Amino acid sequence: MKKNPFTPQQLQWLRSSLKIAVVHGGEKTEPDNFIYENLSPRSTKTYEPVAHDIANALRESGFCHVDVLPEDIQLAHALREKQIDLVITNSGGLQGFDSMCHLPSTLEMLGVPYVGHSPMTAGILDNKHLFKHEIKSAGLPTAPFVTVGIDEDFSSESKQRAIDEIEARFTEGFIVKPVSGRASIHVYPVFDRSELACVVEQVRKATNNTVMIEPFLGGREFVVAVAGEYVFKQGKLEQLSNPLAFSITERVLEDGEAIFTSMDVKPITQDRLIAVSDEPLRSELAQIGQKIFRQLGLQTLVRVDLRMDKAGNLYVLETNPKPDLKRPEGNKISLVCHDLKREDMSYTDLIQSMVFNRLSFLKEKRPQTVAHCLDERFDSLAQA
Repeated sequence: MKKNPFTPQQLQWLRSSLKIAVVHGGEKTEPDNFIYENLSPRSTKTYEPVAHDIANALRESGFCHVDVLPEDIQLAHALREKQIDLVITNSGGLQGFDSMCHLPSTLEMLGVPYVGHSPMTAGILDNKHLFKHEIKSAGLPTAPFVTVGIDEDFSSESKQRAIDEIEARFTEGFIVKPVSGRASIHVYPVFDRSELACVVEQVRKATNNTVMIEPFLGGREFVVAVAGEYVFKQGKLEQLSNPLAFSITERVLEDGEAIFTSMDVKPITQDRLIAVSDEPLRSELAQIGQKIFRQLGLQTLVRVDLRMDKAGNLYVLETNPKPDLKRPEGNKISLVCHDLKREDMSYTDLIQSMVFNRLSFLKEKRPQTVAHCLDERFDSLAQA
């Protein structure tokens, strides 16, 4: 453990003085939220209920000034009118291409600091082919893939040769998915190669975007949540020596379930998740997650999804830039909250950790970004 980056008096000042907005996706069905309607290759969802979960967790933790706002045409005006000091991003975008980048790009332009990924990082994480290129270059395990662009020919010699190579190495079939998407929507297992062209075209038409073909991996599936090194728990903020890897969990597939069913169709429940207890496996999964966190220069929460082949070899599927942060309720739970108790953390601890982690980084590395709110009054409490 390293030193506490803020004094207890500074933490209390943040809770009593900082004006925070949790921003969720705007409602695309409302024409007044934009100028013209645009294509949305990424399945749209507002995430508004989760934004209220986050806001309520902050209020319960003593934060006095917390708003919930939609990402739409009025956002900049609302942020200025409410004099928001810090935004927590909980949006996949209102509409358009690369929509995960829109909110952080807007906030960068407006000069409003935020808990979330930088625009380019959000784009890389949300475009699975770009992400896989990045981690492959870092020596991390990820399966080979083929992309078929909106104007590319699936039947071309180069595409078929690449698919031949996948089929020769992995013999269990294929997965067809959008390069940008959420909740396993438009993701299909294909076990007969003769059906591959039809499924690729189906996904391409549904998303109007690039389609990715990967080998189907028939082994166990895991997730690892990774957050920054500043962690709030048991009433104290501390700095770890590594990013926090937690809720290291196996997803339980039912008989005949080739891939995990979308949470939009079947909510995630405790009975479908098992905390990984085997220490060598936990360590391997944690190290992969932490290496991805460092390699991409991440500064806030992500969820790394991995799957084994039949031989037990691990492969990174993707890193989710906006994992679900639904508050645990009865048997329903989000993946990143599944095993928080192992870290001696609560849901409110996790939300506070995200806020304090970001503020600690900005105060130390980019002080101008937070000079409007972490001012001389805040600094005077450092020695209190």
